[in-house]
Amino acid sequence: MNGKAEDDLLRVIAVQSDAIDCNLAKANEISSIADASIGSAEALLEGLGQSLPERGSQVTPAKHQSRPRLRTWDEIMVEARDALPSEPTFADILDPKDMAAAEGNVAQWKAEFSGLNHLTQYDYAVSGIAGMLAGLVDILLVKVPRHAGFLGSPAAEGGWLSNIIKEGFGQLLPEQTIRELEREYRVPYDPSTNMGLNVQVAGLGPRTHRMSSLGHDPLIGWIFGIRDILASSFTAIGSDGRLIIQPVDGRKPSDYGVDLIVNISNAFQSVAGHMLSDVATKAGLPPPLFGLLQFFQCGDIKGHSISDIARGMYRSGYDFRHFIAGSIPVLIVEFFVRIAWTVRELSEGKSLVDAISIGNRRLQSSLFLSHTVVVAMNAGKVAVTQNPLSISMAQWMAFFRYLIPQAYWILIGRENAKARFVQGKLEESWAHMDTNLATLWAEVFDDEGVATL
Repeated sequence: MNGKAEDDLLRVIAVQSDAIDCNLAKANEISSIADASIGSAEALLEGLGQSLPERGSQVTPAKHQSRPRLRTWDEIMVEARDALPSEPTFADILDPKDMAAAEGNVAQWKAEFSGLNHLTQYDYAVSGIAGMLAGLVDILLVKVPRHAGFLGSPAAEGGWLSNIIKEGFGQLLPEQTIRELEREYRVPYDPSTNMGLNVQVAGLGPRTHRMSSLGHDPLIGWIFGIRDILASSFTAIGSDGRLIIQPVDGRKPSDYGVDLIVNISNAFQSVAGHMLSDVATKAGLPPPLFGLLQFFQCGDIKGHSISDIARGMYRSGYDFRHFIAGSIPVLIVEFFVRIAWTVRELSEGKSLVDAISIGNRRLQSSLFLSHTVVVAMNAGKVAVTQNPLSISMAQWMAFFRYLIPQAYWILIGRENAKARFVQGKLEESWAHMDTNLATLWAEVFDDEGVATL
């Protein structure tokens, strides 16, 4: 409803309220005159020795035979504009007592909304415990990947979880299987050196080519890899931060005609098969979006840019397998907080469907708080070790995944949701009033139809 429509509605209510007050005043005046006349008649009868009829008997009013003509809204609105040309306010409708009562109802609804979205002591306890447990797993079990030394740090044997994940991939994909997958799923975005390329890619080499090639990214590789296969091209980011897209010699672009869907399906299979062939190799695949860090040629960490640090981390074993190991603390938080939430909801009498909440705002706040605890512990881990390999990329990605909607909720979403909640309560009150009016209308005018607000 726009501002003009709201003004017209307030104006109509104000005018009708004044009309009702005026009619009530006249009715009260007539009632007072009638009471005085009845009193005089009773005194006269008593003076003549006549007995008076018993009080308290009521006469049931006869129902109207037909309902009155209902004016159109336009007629009522024109009348209200003529009667009240100035801009109306709630003060034209409510007296101070009614205004205070209305403000009290709104304040009560706002308090109810806050209670629905306010974290309880139980929420804080669950979030804190889950966060600390996941943080300890990251510090004690994930640790850092196995490496021979990075930025002057001593060599490390790697974290237990990181090593277990890498060994598990090695068992699932032995060297013979990897060679078979490589032969079956050859792709144009897999040059490991600049030999044969029309445009040189800075820093391209056997140990880093998968980080440079966007088709090898576990997340965006499904887009760039399929695109490179269809176009027979190679999309890469050099160590100098340049994005280079170039055709690969000896290959023809795929047909974009009738067989486009088939070609996309085949390209999807090729990307999946090629990633599978690379994930268990010595260098492995880079973590999701890790190659994009090569765009950041800024920063000064022990004399190295962010791009240099990222490439060095990948060469030191910070690959997709270590990323999966770092994701386990994230899963611990998600599992622990959501299970505790579901148990609490079930204990309060909610159904299983209602208890397994996905988008509940309070649950999202609990998860954000828990992930905040984990990233704080991970930041402390990095500060103590002075080793970028200690960064849990999976945990920081989870943190920012909740930070963005949480910031929106605090800055904008909460007030909008509160306004919708109060508006819903007002509409419930209006519907209740509408129902009462319909009932009264039916009692007075029988089956002549029902007036609705």
